[in-house]
Amino acid sequence: MTELSITPGLLLTLMVSAAVAVAVYLDTKKGSSAVPARGDLSMAITAAAAVATVLMGLGLASVPPPAAQTSVVAPAPSCPSPPGSC
Repeated sequence: MTELSITPGLLLTLMVSAAVAVAVYLDTKKGSSAVPARGDLSMAITAAAAVATVLMGLGLASVPPPAAQTSVVAPAPSCPSPPGSC
């Protein structure tokens, strides 16, 4: 199974998109004439998707994850003489 790594750029994109979605939803709820007031969820989702698309287009979310560190293993000592005599 592939491991999903969340890069800082992707996390920032998700946070900004969520903030935009909440702001649009609350703004449409404030301007609603319905009783009780309702926000426009589809407009909020569309705005969040648009912001995420723009940020990904700018390359913000495509920051590669840091390279995994590998342990250094010394090569096995070789024996110059015939096998069995070492």
